[in-house]
Amino acid sequence: MVLASSPNDLDLIVRAAWLYHGDGLTQAQVAKRLFVSRQTVGRLLEAARAQGVVRIEIDARCLAALDLATRLRDTFGLSDAIVVPRDDDTPKPTGRVNERVAAALAAYVRRYLHPGAVVGVGWGDTVAKALSMLSEESLEGVTLASAAGSIQAISQSLAGEPKVAHHLRVVPAPLLVSSPEAATMLRAEQTVREVLELASTASVTLTGIGAAGPGASAVRSQLLTEAEVASYAGMGAVGDMLGEWFDAHGRIVSEATSNRRIGLSLDQLRAMPNVVAVAGGREKAEAVLGAIRGGYLKVLVTDETTAEELLAKGSVTAGAVRAASRPRPAGEATRR
Repeated sequence: MVLASSPNDLDLIVRAAWLYHGDGLTQAQVAKRLFVSRQTVGRLLEAARAQGVVRIEIDARCLAALDLATRLRDTFGLSDAIVVPRDDDTPKPTGRVNERVAAALAAYVRRYLHPGAVVGVGWGDTVAKALSMLSEESLEGVTLASAAGSIQAISQSLAGEPKVAHHLRVVPAPLLVSSPEAATMLRAEQTVREVLELASTASVTLTGIGAAGPGASAVRSQLLTEAEVASYAGMGAVGDMLGEWFDAHGRIVSEATSNRRIGLSLDQLRAMPNVVAVAGGREKAEAVLGAIRGGYLKVLVTDETTAEELLAKGSVTAGAVRAASRPRPAGEATRR
């Protein structure tokens, strides 16, 4: 039985979903009520989830209560941590991990959504997925302010989400430009300044963390080439936030992209009250740890595998945090 989006099929899907999730009937009882087989009910309920008729959400406060989340907060001095449990021990593709972590981020950020709220948005695949998961009702009266210039691939994906696009104030400039001179000119533009100043007042800021390894998100989004990311890694960079790269100690690698960026700086992020960073996958662990050591985030949303990897790598010492507050001298090689 193939369930299409025809009115008859949708009617049956909605009826099955309501009886099962709303009225608490068993699948056998739903089958009897709808005069279909129990197997058909299973397919109807699966279609209800696939088509967005039913959305199942676990309260992010419960995820924050997991032992791993508590250990992350205690070990790294975070104000909060959300850890998505693994569904099994088999390796998952990056997209599947990001989707599950994005759902947790969406659930977490809903607590900050109310009329008049300003939410800062840093570009990233997982952040974009999380925004698309928010309901139109939850975004009523909310302003989403870009914390950095745009990335074409992600901007196009969000343009296809009217409920998000309606609330989004985009910086009218790309994240990276061709030269420091062009960046200086664009930063001086009033329209650019206005959006970034608005983002700096956000009650919560959402941002991804990119890694400096093969297949980096900056490459997938066509922001940089593999060769460029490899060259930044050669300078000691382990990851980036808002297009600005940092090393394993959290120090900014200013000779990478800093002078060509349009957006809030990592120093500004460090001073902001509620920066929520999202990253999933073992390959992100070194980048996440560098961002924590730099003090660039207050809350981490991640998956169980990444959380375990972070805890295995050790803790943030006072010395590391102090080192992160100092700029990294040009040309200094960082041990990795």
